[in-house]
Amino acid sequence: MKQAGLPRGLAICLMSLVFVPQLALAAYVPALPAIGRSFDVGPGGTSSSLVGYMAAYAVCMILTGNLADRYGSRRVQLTGLLLFTGASVLCLLAPVYGVFVAGRVLQALGAGTGTVISRLWVQRALPKEQRLSMLTALSTVIAVTPAASPPLAGMAVEHASWRVLFAFMAVLGAIAAGAVAKLLPADDTGTTTEAEGAPGGPARPLGGLAGLGRAYRTVLANRDFTVFAAAISLAWCTYFTFTTYSSDLLQLRLGASPTLYGVLYTLVITGYVAGSTTAKRLGRTRSLESIARTAAAVAAGTAALMPVTVRLWPHSTLSIVVPMAVCMLGVGALFPTCQAGMMRYEGEHAGAASGLFFFLQMASGACYTALTGIPGSPDAPMLALAIALPALALLLLCLFALRSRPQAGQELPAVRSARPVKSGSS
Repeated sequence: MKQAGLPRGLAICLMSLVFVPQLALAAYVPALPAIGRSFDVGPGGTSSSLVGYMAAYAVCMILTGNLADRYGSRRVQLTGLLLFTGASVLCLLAPVYGVFVAGRVLQALGAGTGTVISRLWVQRALPKEQRLSMLTALSTVIAVTPAASPPLAGMAVEHASWRVLFAFMAVLGAIAAGAVAKLLPADDTGTTTEAEGAPGGPARPLGGLAGLGRAYRTVLANRDFTVFAAAISLAWCTYFTFTTYSSDLLQLRLGASPTLYGVLYTLVITGYVAGSTTAKRLGRTRSLESIARTAAAVAAGTAALMPVTVRLWPHSTLSIVVPMAVCMLGVGALFPTCQAGMMRYEGEHAGAASGLFFFLQMASGACYTALTGIPGSPDAPMLALAIALPALALLLLCLFALRSRPQAGQELPAVRSARPVKSGSS
């Protein structure tokens, strides 16, 4: 018998909610050197806007679930998209760099709501056996957007202006807000749905900051959660370090145009998508720990070669892009693997666990790039070393902290990398 899913309009609306934050990050990267020139910011100075965006994005993810529980997911999502739209206009019209960075932080605070609420709606609106296809669609949007948008963004920057990107983001935010207002049904706050297993029953609050603190202590005491959270954080540091500094390196030092940089960045993201697909297939026959160790070896091995390739071919963009694309095979496989490992925690604070997990992942990248503090526009050996360090730490963690725990019939669908979210999660 055919199972009913979400209405087509609602499904498209939810996909747009995960599209917005991915585009705001990926399409922006090729524009970094042009933005630096526009505001007379020295080489590498624009990296603070990327770090600020990711830090705010992490904070948004851990807060949105609680706000949605209190005020309703539709109201929170509308507020987030309106904030994103206004912040895009602020970036578009920013007279000085400080105002621009403030706009990027506000963009992230608004856009990040969709990452949480789209999955929250899938959980609330569909029973478990009907969630697979919708979660697959969301995961596809998340994977394809950073692969497809940089070349187009690079062309816009090269032939028009970086401000065109933010004009487009403002229009996109307004359209998405209109779609939410029309297509996303109002939800009842303080209740759970039949899909959550307690029809009409009261939601169990976490009791403010003290309750959240107790929940997080319980979650962090779980070994699976802690190890897999550490692993995905190190993998993200490898990925985000390249994203933060590669635009200045490849464009300012190695002469790539914004359009060419977009193509090169897409090559790197293609490695990530291939790695995620491979993890899904391997998950049918191998344990999560085994997949994680293999993926970490691939990521660390190629990252360790990167300082060598950039010295052998110092003037070639491919000397860093090709090893990074192979490294991303491992990173891409680790993301769904680590998220599936985190899902082994099924205690009463599963929602808080999901939120904390993704917060730690996003915050780790912002903290690592802030701590490394590569001055100016980094040269290739410096960037290669900054990428290799977390990758090597990741390999050591997976080799010594992950012990195989095979499960009969274990399966790792790609969509399980995006756990349906309960209150307080992302």
